[in-house]
Amino acid sequence: MLGGPLSFAALEGAHLNTDHTMVRLRRFFGDGGQVVSVREELRVDADGTANAPYSLSFLGVEGELPGSQVTNEWAQNYARFASFYAQHGTFSVRSLAKAEANYSLHDFGPVMRAGRPAHRVVVFPNQLDKAVWLLDVDDATMLTLYSAEYDARFRLLGEVEAQSLALTAQVVVPNVPAMSLSTHGGFAAAKTAMGSPLGLVEPNKHFTAEYDLRLVQVADNPLNGRQTLVLTYTDGIDEFFVIESPGVSEFFAGLPSMQKSGAKAVNTIARYRDAAMSILVFWDDGVGFEVTGRGSLQRLDGFAKAVYTQALLGN
Repeated sequence: MLGGPLSFAALEGAHLNTDHTMVRLRRFFGDGGQVVSVREELRVDADGTANAPYSLSFLGVEGELPGSQVTNEWAQNYARFASFYAQHGTFSVRSLAKAEANYSLHDFGPVMRAGRPAHRVVVFPNQLDKAVWLLDVDDATMLTLYSAEYDARFRLLGEVEAQSLALTAQVVVPNVPAMSLSTHGGFAAAKTAMGSPLGLVEPNKHFTAEYDLRLVQVADNPLNGRQTLVLTYTDGIDEFFVIESPGVSEFFAGLPSMQKSGAKAVNTIARYRDAAMSILVFWDDGVGFEVTGRGSLQRLDGFAKAVYTQALLGN
């Protein structure tokens, strides 16, 4: 039996209010179908907020010896991106009201996970250009012990599987990202904090449909002193990001085709997309723009075009 009614509120509350330490396997899938399983330890000293102290530590790569090239590469990845993996790399209820409006929960009955009774749950989106999530939820705590992300064609994109769970946490070494992030009350406040650089764009809210602006942050890079505006949008569970970097050179100026012809790349948006990720980049008036989200969210193409149009027209 679940420790309470199955709901998005219960899933959100478990992670916000329960101290926990999990050893987990995170599986990354390459373009050719190859799988890398990374062992990690998550510690959360819950305080009822999304900003509770936590740490995510790299423990090793399954099937690889300590000190191997693969192990060292993934250790470096975690040194750079552990904070991102912890905050954005698995299932989470990011906005309760939006999650309830845009997704439905379906209980598929009892299972065992990490030696603990759990229930298998499917989180299904109302719109089919988003991930479908398969979860194993701990009966006693409602913590997510397993999450698998599928696209609309039900291709598996990634997994995070708990190997053990302890309901205590001592965050010895907090995750401190290489770039410090400050959170602001809105676009105007963040722009002012950056010294009001020219060329920044506040995306028109009509372009974001059921996604709301969740976070407005400024990243400070201590290596080059550059500041970057980071806008995070969510529909309650899914996310996408708009990243605006003033003072960068035109992305496409160094391309061989541009150098050979001496031409200028006019209104160009470069796109990378695979099953897991979409990245669109463009440049205008000294500002580099990046729009990043999940690969299934193909409407990001139109969104990026609309933001670029705003930039070209000066908002």
